[in-house]
Amino acid sequence: MDRLTGAWRRSFGLDELTRELERAHRTGAALTLAFVDVDDLKRVNDTEGHLAGDEVLRLLGSTLRASFRPYDVIVRYGGDELVCGMPNLSASEARERFEKVAAALSTVTSGHTVTFGLAEAGAADSLHDLITRADVDLLGNRRGRGVGEQE
Repeated sequence: MDRLTGAWRRSFGLDELTRELERAHRTGAALTLAFVDVDDLKRVNDTEGHLAGDEVLRLLGSTLRASFRPYDVIVRYGGDELVCGMPNLSASEARERFEKVAAALSTVTSGHTVTFGLAEAGAADSLHDLITRADVDLLGNRRGRGVGEQE
């Protein structure tokens, strides 16, 4: 478990996501994967200090855990990036959920924002395919909002 965010660490978490994807393939159930990134975390660290950046990450982790089901898989993928696997949830349902999370975080963290991208699993998708598509969706959403460059 990642101490800062409370999410699974990358190696264990990706194994869990792989199991969820295999289950979705086997049962035909929906699985949506989200790629979540804190916007301009480098700027937060540089202007407000690393403790402020850590607090944004801590709040992101606690907000995600409070907003999702116990069996959703939340993984710290990189420094300020998390990947979330949501079994039995369509991309449109996940989008509604993440829009609420993003709005709540912006309020709680004095305007610090996150961007997310989604990918719904298809029958032939690998975990790599899903992560790649969710990341591409994230980048498109970030450009669409005019948010600073990716970190």
